[in-house]
Amino acid sequence: MMSLRLLPFIAVRRAALGLLALAMLSPALSPIARAQDSPDERRCTGQWRASNEERIASCTALLDSGRYQQPNLAILHHDRGVALRAKGDIGGAINDFAEAIKLNPDYARAYADRGSARLMQHNVSGAIADLDAAIGLEPNDAGALMTRGNAFDEKGDFDRAIADYNDAIRLSPNYAAAYFNRGITFRRKGDFEHAIADYDQAIKLDPKNASALNNRGIVWFEKGDSDRAVADYNQALRLDPGLAAAYNNRGDAWRAKGDLTRAVEDFDHAIKLLPQFALAYDNRGLVSYQKRDYDRAIADFDAAIRFDPTNAEAYNNRGNAHDDKGERNAAIADYNEAVRLAPKNARVYYDRGIAYRRDADLDHAIADLTEALRLNPQHAGAYNERGYAYYQKRDFDRAITDYDAAIKLNPRFSVAYNNRGNAFDDKGDTDRAITDYNEALSIDPSYGSAFYNRGIAWRRKGDTDRAIADYDQAIKLNPTAAAYNNRGSAWQAKNDNEHAMADFEQAIKLDPRAADAYINRGNAKRERLDLTGAVADYTRAIELAPQTALAFYNRAWARYLAGNTSEALADADRAIALNGRSASAFSTRALIRERLADNAGAIADFRKALELDPTFQQPAEGLRRLKAGPAAGR
Repeated sequence: MMSLRLLPFIAVRRAALGLLALAMLSPALSPIARAQDSPDERRCTGQWRASNEERIASCTALLDSGRYQQPNLAILHHDRGVALRAKGDIGGAINDFAEAIKLNPDYARAYADRGSARLMQHNVSGAIADLDAAIGLEPNDAGALMTRGNAFDEKGDFDRAIADYNDAIRLSPNYAAAYFNRGITFRRKGDFEHAIADYDQAIKLDPKNASALNNRGIVWFEKGDSDRAVADYNQALRLDPGLAAAYNNRGDAWRAKGDLTRAVEDFDHAIKLLPQFALAYDNRGLVSYQKRDYDRAIADFDAAIRFDPTNAEAYNNRGNAHDDKGERNAAIADYNEAVRLAPKNARVYYDRGIAYRRDADLDHAIADLTEALRLNPQHAGAYNERGYAYYQKRDFDRAITDYDAAIKLNPRFSVAYNNRGNAFDDKGDTDRAITDYNEALSIDPSYGSAFYNRGIAWRRKGDTDRAIADYDQAIKLNPTAAAYNNRGSAWQAKNDNEHAMADFEQAIKLDPRAADAYINRGNAKRERLDLTGAVADYTRAIELAPQTALAFYNRAWARYLAGNTSEALADADRAIALNGRSASAFSTRALIRERLADNAGAIADFRKALELDPTFQQPAEGLRRLKAGPAAGR
């Protein structure tokens, strides 16, 4: 299912780092030593350049010294927390910030930095509570306002996030990071123009900000301008050749432009820079999926999941690859995990619904597609797919209702017009079917399936020439065995056995397991009185599709013509056992029984044929010939 399966880009958000508290420390126990003379104090508070480990060690030594009173102990805990956070020990940092707050309940910076650390742990509620406290103590702290904006953004409360960024920019008009982060929120709101304006300002204030160029490239891409997106990614990479996110995002832009070679090169480069870059593996897997190299795609999706086991998109994409490869159980297992990880993701239900439909589990398919539509009522594709599931259940009215909804949402949805045409055609409304096929072709003149289906509709209306013309176009666009078989059948209806035979030959060449083509070629051979060849083709059709009544019926007729009456009778019996509503099969068996001098049996079969089709002349003539009338009561 080569439906669009777009992954999120990396939007590099710059962390709102807390300002270091560089307060002077007053020794509690040593009146001789002064704070500024202590190397540990200079390292701990950031006055000297030092590694995170050195800063942590110095802060710990000072805390253990017993020389400091409560306000300064709060500063030491805070500054050690900053170093722990920079090292990646977020839990340890939060503990130190908490101790700082306990020692000094009015320590705004400690609240702000604990809020920032909690946000790094995705504890959004805790982060907002801490930042509220920090802003209550220091209402003009632009950094705290920006960090709270980040928290509201993660919560999905975009308006409050923008309000905080606005305040941060009001307090600090040259605050590039606030413009940057507000740009992210505007993009998430779908307000691309304001997002670009903010990135423009962030870049103006900080021209070497590669991350801002990267994120502006994302907005250009989402606006559909891949060229400007690539230009921004190029500039970002000139400024920072190690920015893996920009390689990943440029790769996705190349993929959208159809340049899969460049896309793979960029994803490779991103992975080389960040060997555990889950999203780059995921996106590279999508390129392989697009190339239908499912094994390579699955290998990349495996890596994406290994490095990020919570990545619902990667599970969903691997599910698509397994499904298109025909590995339905593995696909469903992946979709189930994606649903568990992202229960509000409409696309996951949509893709799992398609997999269930392909597996003929139509009730589960409809349930999943219905859930996809509940989560996203604007999903035209889900209406189309659910319509197809109803169509497969032969519930044509519900199918048409869903196709109507899909077309209303997307009036250029050629597939939905084609599918609705099929439902109208199977419902017996051939004219409305042809109208829908016409509309599908007006939208997409290279839509081979619409030509093929319109050919079937013309054939139903008895317009064989138009049917052949449509099959010609279908074959030109997509030379399938089914199209050749149907065109051959149309030629046969025009008594052009040569053209018919050529098409059946080509159908079998394209699909040696196409039972219908063998039946039709057998019919063409029978018309030529090549009864041995006809029987061989019918026999092959039966081998391929043992439950096909038509193959047994036609072989019975060929054997009857060849004088093989006993074998013909056995085939007619089997045809009737498979389809007891075929007037032709009963009439043919009656002829066979008549030849075998079983007149009673022949009369019974002729009567049954006439009961099934009162307009059928062959059984009526048979009854007159045997001097018998229709069954009593007729």
